[in-house]
Amino acid sequence: MRIHDRYVLGDFWRNLAIGLLAFTVIYVTVDVTEQINVYIDNHARIGQVALYYAYKIPWILVLIMPVSVLLATVFSLGKLSKQNELTAFISSGTSLARVASPILVSSVIVSLVMIVFGEFVIPDANRRSVKIMHVTIQGERQDEDSRYRSNVHYQGEHGRTYYAESYDVMLKALINPILYEYQGGTLHRRIDAKKAYWDGAEWVFVDGAVREFLVQGEKVTPFDKLPLKELSERPEDFTKEEIAPEEMNYRELSVYIDKLGRSGGPVDKYLVDLYFKFSFPFTNFIFAVIGAALSSAKRKPSMATGFGMTLLISFTYYGVLRVGQDLGHSGVIAPFFGAWMGNVIFVVIGGFLLYRANQ
Repeated sequence: MRIHDRYVLGDFWRNLAIGLLAFTVIYVTVDVTEQINVYIDNHARIGQVALYYAYKIPWILVLIMPVSVLLATVFSLGKLSKQNELTAFISSGTSLARVASPILVSSVIVSLVMIVFGEFVIPDANRRSVKIMHVTIQGERQDEDSRYRSNVHYQGEHGRTYYAESYDVMLKALINPILYEYQGGTLHRRIDAKKAYWDGAEWVFVDGAVREFLVQGEKVTPFDKLPLKELSERPEDFTKEEIAPEEMNYRELSVYIDKLGRSGGPVDKYLVDLYFKFSFPFTNFIFAVIGAALSSAKRKPSMATGFGMTLLISFTYYGVLRVGQDLGHSGVIAPFFGAWMGNVIFVVIGGFLLYRANQ
């Protein structure tokens, strides 16, 4: 590594750390202000609130990392430009892209680290923060700590979806269950019952009716007891902690989408969220490219100008990102492009600006 590479990297990582610290403090301060009534009304202790935000830190870091990378790039290379050091590099035959290469490589590393964070750290940390807010601070009851679990919704195998008013963990019984069975995306059969219990080998539905949806119409068959040996779900499946799709990691969300797709449910929204888990971290690299282009010797941005450009680019990017997600969720565009639309647009812009700056 050359001396000027270490010089650029030192400035970049220092500015990145300052940016992360500043934006984290701003985020937490704003959130505390918005939630202050909740904390006061529930007599929350300082330790509980601090623990809640400690578990939110990983998610906050991923959210603010691209803005911090952009700010650090603009300030680091802007300093070289302002002191005419960048002009000296370019005059000696070193291109702007070469001068910025340590930052660009660092931004790729940051992107990969954020992907790992999103897969292994953030889902669990978010669940813990939600638990602290709702259970520890607000005093809500935890279903998994009680005998009954209410409002059961479980996505089963082979196109089956379960709904139930509650699940009795001790008796291994579903109360007022409804079982939907899909074939090829079409509802094939619906089973309603007052109860379904596990007899040790299979599920037995009690006092209900089977509705079969045929080409020529609907066929309804009442029953007193209906054993269903073909059901692959087991009692422990209904005792698992229910995880919202937005709190799942990539593997969990992939399994959920696969089950939902086999049941004939709409999967576009979740596919966008799945692809977004990879597209968003690479915003760090794209912002580094844009920041390097905007810090060229011809512009000589001041700190105020650099900060203003960072905010403008960030708000614009997040706006385009949201539009892409909404279009993908609604099925107007393909889920993959919905998740990557913002990146595609801004990498083209960043590449063009960097090319112009190298001329």
